[in-house]
Amino acid sequence: MNYHDGSLARANEISTEPSSLTRDEYYQICLRHLKTGELAQAEARCREGLAADATHAGLLHLMAGVSLLNGNYDAAIQWAGRALTNEMKATYLATFGTALQGKGLQEEALEAFQRAVDLDPVDPSIWDNYGHALSRAGHGNQANLCFVIARAYQKMPFLSDCRSAPRDGWNALTAQFNPHLRSAAQEAKARDPIHCFWSDALPSAMSHLALRSMIRQGHPVTLYTYDDVATMQALVPAGVVVTDAESVVPRSTYHQAMIHSEIRYFSDIFRYAVLHEFGGWWLDTDIVLVKPLDFASEHVFSTQWSGVENGHVCVGGAMRAPKGSPHMANLHALALQRFSLDRRVEYGAVGPLLLSEYLLLSNDEELQSCVLPPTAFNAIDWHEVDLFATESRAGFDLLSDPRVAGVHLWEKIWAERGLRLDAVSEHSVAGHLKKLVLEPS
Repeated sequence: MNYHDGSLARANEISTEPSSLTRDEYYQICLRHLKTGELAQAEARCREGLAADATHAGLLHLMAGVSLLNGNYDAAIQWAGRALTNEMKATYLATFGTALQGKGLQEEALEAFQRAVDLDPVDPSIWDNYGHALSRAGHGNQANLCFVIARAYQKMPFLSDCRSAPRDGWNALTAQFNPHLRSAAQEAKARDPIHCFWSDALPSAMSHLALRSMIRQGHPVTLYTYDDVATMQALVPAGVVVTDAESVVPRSTYHQAMIHSEIRYFSDIFRYAVLHEFGGWWLDTDIVLVKPLDFASEHVFSTQWSGVENGHVCVGGAMRAPKGSPHMANLHALALQRFSLDRRVEYGAVGPLLLSEYLLLSNDEELQSCVLPPTAFNAIDWHEVDLFATESRAGFDLLSDPRVAGVHLWEKIWAERGLRLDAVSEHSVAGHLKKLVLEPS
């Protein structure tokens, strides 16, 4: 609809007789005020128009826009919310965030994007745009996190679909994710070596169980330690070979990591180095194998169900690589840089977060085809460890998928919750795993 200057001027002056204008005329006037930055006049005319037509979508959107420009995000959501779902509100806020940034309003734009992801935390496009906004504002690390989240939801739709699906249906959501990756072990085939790490403590009952399960499935197992090798050798299950970890990573790096962070942080650095040096599998010492590992890919990476918001999507608890792998060399170099130069010593910085960035932000489709769904090793997630200790069918059902190759027990979470492997019922999931590994029949 076109209006000549006279009608616009007349409309702009009207305050006592709002009914003399149509709602669309109000919309055009308000839009003009908004474009010229006259927020007070835009708001006044919007309110006059809405007094006569409270459901006019254009006026509602303009009121939301005025509220956003005034920094009143709650009001913006309320105005827009009269006609929009949460997902539509999020898209609206994200679009406005992009517009705000285009006008140089960095902080306001970032606030709009944060509100958008709060409303719709699984929309890849919103996370991607948020990442670009953070990058332009000079927040590189936060931007990378947003990009990881965006790629996770884009490339692994089961991570968003599981939010609205019943828990017992989550494994089914991963059926079409890299379906070529299946463990189909041949009895006569030589098994890959498995590398593990344990230091600064006596082996636990859970690590003993995990190591025995690896041996039982026919894999050669090497346990690396900075403790006395002979003493450790006497404490581990028969068949496990204990080796000095300093032959792979200098002891000085281990000590520095322990001073500034924790053992899990160092083990993330160590696993890249040992796989590059020798090839084969890395397994955490709280993963119980239920079948031999024979996947149709020379590189194999794992994922987990939760942790996307922290960028902890791809995890290194179970990982395969050939000797001399350039990817392991790259990851080891990046981990040392992040530790030594960037001083990023929080848990996950050189582990799940780095691995997720490396795999998900890459354009290497072949590399991304080596990623397993959580079903393979992390069918029961870290926040669900109680399922291991109960006799509920829920835990058994989650592990009944034929793609399950190993069971991550999440030992640290057991300790935090006061759970003990030696105290579980023989009819619990953990009790059955113990029988599977320890009883010859």
